[in-house]
Order: sequence, then structure tokens, then C-alpha cells
Amino acid sequence: APALSPHAALPRSRAPAPCRLYINELMAKKFSLLGCVGVLIAITLRDRNRGSTFGLLLERAPEVTTRLSLALLLARMLIAVLFLYVGCSELNRLIFQPFTPYLPGDGHDVVWPKAVQLLLSVPFTLGFRTTAVARLLALSLVLEAFYAWAWWRLEGPHRRAIHSREHFATNIATAGGLLLLQKMGAGKYTVDELMKKKD
Repeated sequence: APALSPHAALPRSRAPAPCRLYINELMAKKFSLLGCVGVLIAITLRDRNRGSTFGLLLERAPEVTTRLSLALLLARMLIAVLFLYVGCSELNRLIFQPFTPYLPGDGHDVVWPKAVQLLLSVPFTLGFRTTAVARLLALSLVLEAFYAWAWWRLEGPHRRAIHSREHFATNIATAGGLLLLQKMGAGKYTVDELMKKKD
């Protein structure tokens, strides 16, 4: 048989599959953490001249500048990635795929938090009733963490508990970022501010 050239094309059946970026629910949550960190940095920089950042949730919200509004807009969009992407992709999987790849009782198959968060993500992204929506999203994340990602109750493979613990921690951290955002306000680039100008 003739020797094959090392540069010969591979048969179609053996050609390597193209590398695609796969974003799962936990990765989307970590994107949202970037937004939470952005909120914290924005508040810290704004309050640097006021001394301490202690009591951010208790103090009166300071005046928001244009630069700070842009930072808050970016932070809000990063947080919204979680609710929009996860809500659409996971609900599509749960509704249209008859079989789940996860073990029984896995938090990925809990529907109600994803549905609630997807609905709330629309006004949150637009900046409509931002304070109330941010509080409701934070509440839904905390409830989801304790209901769907209670890693201390899991039995079976240790890695499953580690995975659930990551989800639990990111849920609680994102809820904290949302509480900071609702205290600071979403900035000038929101529907709320547009409605104030019309009044």
C-alpha cells in the first residue's frame, strides 16, 4: 500500500471536532461576580474621600457622577448575564429535552428560580424599578442557594458536593452585590432616571 503523506487530509469521520466555547451556569455566575466586584469598586472609589466604607448598606446613597454611572451600567450588564443566559438556556433544556444529564435532585433541574430570575432580569437590565428588582433578585438567589444548592445535605460523589458548594457561594456573593447596587442606585443610564426627567 502506498505510504500516506503526513500532510494528507484526514478522513471526514476522523477530523477533529471544532473547539467551541461552552458557557455553563456556573461560568455565567462568575461573570456576574465580576459585576458585583465592579459595584464594590465603584462605591469604594466614590466614598474614598469620605473616610471609611464601613456601613455601605446603612449610609445614605451618595451623588452619582457620569463616570460612576458608566461603571454601574457595566456592572449591571455583567450581573444580568447570569439571569438572561442561565434563564434562557436552562429553561430551554428543561422544557424541550426529555432527559436530564444530571442525577436526581440536582440543583440544575430546579425550575422556579430560573423562571423567576429570568422575568426579573428584564426590568433589571433596563434599570426599571431597580431598587425593588435588585432586592427581589437577591432574595431569589438566597432562596435558590439554600433550596437547590444545599451542599451539606448531598450524598454520593464528593465532587458533586464541591460543585454545589461553588453554586451556593456564588449565589450568596451575587446577592450581596445586588444589595450594594440597590443601595448605591443604578446610575443615570436607566429607565428610572429617564422617567424622572420626564416628570
